[in-house]
Amino acid sequence: MPQVILETTGILVEARDARRLKELLLGRTLKDPAFPLNAQFIALCDELDLLSRSTSETVAKAIAGSVMKPVKNALLGLAELAETSARTGLPAILHSAAPSAEHILDLARAMPSARLIAAHCNHPSFTPEEAVATARLLHDTGVLIDVSTLDCISTHWRNTAENLDALIGEGLVDTLSTDFAGGHWDGILEAVHRMIVSRQLSAPRAIALATGNVASAFGAFHDAGRLEVGKRADITIADSLNLSRVRHVIIGGKHVVRDGAINDAGQDND
Repeated sequence: MPQVILETTGILVEARDARRLKELLLGRTLKDPAFPLNAQFIALCDELDLLSRSTSETVAKAIAGSVMKPVKNALLGLAELAETSARTGLPAILHSAAPSAEHILDLARAMPSARLIAAHCNHPSFTPEEAVATARLLHDTGVLIDVSTLDCISTHWRNTAENLDALIGEGLVDTLSTDFAGGHWDGILEAVHRMIVSRQLSAPRAIALATGNVASAFGAFHDAGRLEVGKRADITIADSLNLSRVRHVIIGGKHVVRDGAINDAGQDND
């Protein structure tokens, strides 16, 4: 959207301001805009100096044009994924947010044999209360609940951790991922550390969200995700006081990272 607004008005807006414009125009569930435009949208256009180069109606049409068609196509894509999952038995990861949550719920109810994973159920389009209520409904239909670090753990560029904390606190989370977050995502171990120091989860349960639970969700990774005899000897060793600080990494029984430094090729790995 910042690029579309720039092309329309000649003014570059911050991503967070583009989100504000979008939600004032289309709502958090992304519905076709209503005309005449609401006063808050017009006021924000004025605050961002967009009206010095364009009109609020032109800005609105540009934003709606860039958002609504991809959203409609994406919803069709979610249905195609769910149908493929029901047919093949393979897991399908679906984009979960306020505009798609009801659609995912309908798909899960219509295709109970589909193995659906609702990605980033802590999406910022939800309020914390909505995130919990939606995740509970999805969970009750057999959908796996994923949360993402986004940039909400330490970066706080566009997102904060309220939704993540709420879902973890309610015991609704199955897996933990990162998501792109505009290229500013926080690390998975940062989220694991947060869960442990805030006493939301024990260390084994928090770590399982990013390891064993993921392996179970996808099935194909039967030899990974758990420290058990016969499984791959891939181990990450972190700082005892801050799990986001990786000290050592062992892959196949060999040190590839020692004391935070990547081993050079040919270095003794014993």
